[in-house]
Amino acid sequence: MDLTKYPMDKQTCTLQLESWGYNTNDVMFYWTRGNESVSGLDTLRLAQYTVEDHYTSASEAIYETGHYPKLIFHFELKRSILYFILETYVPSSLLVVLSWVSFWISQSSVPARVCIGVTTVLTMTTLMMGARTSLPNANCFIKAIDVYLGICFSFIFGALIEYAVAHFCTLNHPDANIVMYGHQMGGFDEEMNGMVTTIATENNRAKRRKEKAAAASAPMAELELGPSSSTGSEPKPEAPEEAPNRCITVLVLLRKILRKAANCCHVENPHLIDNYSRRTFPLSFVFVNLLYWTYYLYL
Repeated sequence: MDLTKYPMDKQTCTLQLESWGYNTNDVMFYWTRGNESVSGLDTLRLAQYTVEDHYTSASEAIYETGHYPKLIFHFELKRSILYFILETYVPSSLLVVLSWVSFWISQSSVPARVCIGVTTVLTMTTLMMGARTSLPNANCFIKAIDVYLGICFSFIFGALIEYAVAHFCTLNHPDANIVMYGHQMGGFDEEMNGMVTTIATENNRAKRRKEKAAAASAPMAELELGPSSSTGSEPKPEAPEEAPNRCITVLVLLRKILRKAANCCHVENPHLIDNYSRRTFPLSFVFVNLLYWTYYLYL
């Protein structure tokens, strides 16, 4: 019987007393006073368990050599979860909450956010290893405390991945780059404005010159290419366009589909990712905790 699979449920254990040398023809075992034959359980104190109930029974062990008498003592244990709540559950939950602090830090503060994410991941890993060593080995079972630690680790790792995605979208978004690094460009505003004004003025002047030259050359072109010219050749009829290739059409359609898929994944404002995460992560964690505690306490 293993008590590490469900650390919050009541578990029934058995203590068996059996004869190996004499079979039922030679000796018989029975409890003199039934359940009252075992005393002292009221004053028994265990480190992680409390004795809830007990009862006795008599049975026979059947082997190839015969039937042997056997006494069985059944006792029900309940694990004390207060120690695990203070030692494991509360610290892991606080680590998850600590990983959410990065959502309120600016995305331009790369060292601060990366430091919080990596530190919480490493701390959670250490906590998982410590909790595993404090419990007996149960290679065939998944313990309830392992499930909770895995949930907490997933939320902490998700917060670190969230910043990686948000920072990547920020670097690929030009407007976001201007907002993020605008304080570094403040000293060059006046100089850039002056350069833009000068370039625009030169472009306008060159455009006016081209318009004047085109207006002066228009009458000469009309005289040279008039309708009375006998040497003018008639325009040749255009050849009918060839049918488009099917492969090119398929490639164009695939390109459009890929563009639409990329537009669906495109983030207009990467800074909104942190705003959504501030609500999504806490609500999801509370919902998962409700499912977890409901399942292990009442089901």
